[in-house]
Amino acid sequence: MNSNTPLAERMNSFQYGLFMNLSDQEFRLPNGIARLIHADEQGNCWLLFHTNLQDAGAFEKQFPARIRLYEKGKDYYIEAGGTAVIQTSPDEWAACPAISYGMAKALRYHGLIVCLKLNQVTVTSTQRNHFLQSFYNWMEQTADWFVGEPSRKRAMGTHVFSS
Repeated sequence: MNSNTPLAERMNSFQYGLFMNLSDQEFRLPNGIARLIHADEQGNCWLLFHTNLQDAGAFEKQFPARIRLYEKGKDYYIEAGGTAVIQTSPDEWAACPAISYGMAKALRYHGLIVCLKLNQVTVTSTQRNHFLQSFYNWMEQTADWFVGEPSRKRAMGTHVFSS
């Protein structure tokens, strides 16, 4: 994706994220992996947890939280923070366009929906500095030329396996 891609589209390109509950309460939604259902343009991010809806009564309803969206092979990752709200009723789930009627019926028995209202989002590139990588390659090739042959195996950039 290029740098002009909307934030919601970038966020929706991920499937899972590491969710961190920043509350200091004793009974709170535990940290863990959450499935990203949908992120919209208004800064709402709906997450699915594999926790029973009955257990949600013990947790606080609204709390500060963060999420980190990362997938191997993508050239960026996203860290976001805001206020998380546990949603327990089908009326609250209706605000998410990605939750269908069938999914809402299943959520009554399995799964917990949390809406993270984002107030801070950071998109970080994971690409290495191209100039620096080119310079290191040139230095390695120059050293190999002086020695006469490659004296060591390359540490990075070698093809290992393909299917």
